[in-house]
Amino acid sequence: MSETTVSEANTGSDSQASAISEVTIRLAGNSQDGIQSIGGFLARLAGRSEREVMTMMTIPATISGGASIFQVRLSSGEVLSPGDKADVLFAFYQHSYDGHIGNIRKGGVLVYDSDHVEPDEERLTDYRHIGIPISSLTVEAIGGTGRDKGKNIFALGLVAGMFSLDATKLERLINERFGAKGESVVQTALDAFQAGYRHQSDDITNLFHLARGGAERANQVVMSGNEALGYGLIAAGVRFGAGYPITPWSDIMELLRRELPKYGGTFVQCEDEIASVSMAIGAGYGGQGAAMGEQGEQGEQGAAMGEQGAAMG
Repeated sequence: MSETTVSEANTGSDSQASAISEVTIRLAGNSQDGIQSIGGFLARLAGRSEREVMTMMTIPATISGGASIFQVRLSSGEVLSPGDKADVLFAFYQHSYDGHIGNIRKGGVLVYDSDHVEPDEERLTDYRHIGIPISSLTVEAIGGTGRDKGKNIFALGLVAGMFSLDATKLERLINERFGAKGESVVQTALDAFQAGYRHQSDDITNLFHLARGGAERANQVVMSGNEALGYGLIAAGVRFGAGYPITPWSDIMELLRRELPKYGGTFVQCEDEIASVSMAIGAGYGGQGAAMGEQGEQGEQGAAMGEQGAAMG
């Protein structure tokens, strides 16, 4: 996305959507709000829309969650990095605004939740500010009981409307993601998405039109780094896995639990990390390719002293 295109959007002189070939979007909030889910949906949509995509995210080190970001770069051409500075920032809280406003390109767009963010008046001329009461509008759409788990999907709808993305494909992805949780959960998510997508504002509705890629990208595979690591372990011959769920290992753990039995393998969820590494070492001594996602120093030292290898992450 060129700086000129962003500047044109800032003037507000053109009522037509600005055609762009790529965009870097940074989503900043708290991990418990499902920030990563928004980026995940956008990445999967890229795979079904002949676009290239690369993402990056940060995950707080605390079990209770905390500040996090998800950055996604979408393009109709080749993408080799998740981008540096963002063209568009979605800030859900004051700390999100304050901590990431410096990571927007000059002339970029800053969308913020006006229920939680007070913009800096000195920065209003540097970036196009768009305030939307995301939290309260989500409550209006799906009710108070779902607000804490719905504003990420509402924001996904805003992004889809802002960039003229394929809403039908996104709804299909939402069905796939939440289908196993029951019809009521799916409907709540769809209600939140539609509320965001249909939000009428001259500032954000159909602001850009993101071009699709060529036919050569029609059969591309889109996966996360965790998915690539999990399938890589299986391809390398791992047939035993052990672990204790904790971010970001949980995604790999779930993949191995699901896929290993298809190749004659086994995955065991253990009571803690020490048990996990001990089981992986034991499987290695038994001749199995083994992997685990957490390790204690005792287990790692035991494997080293016995000259027995096990994949540890």
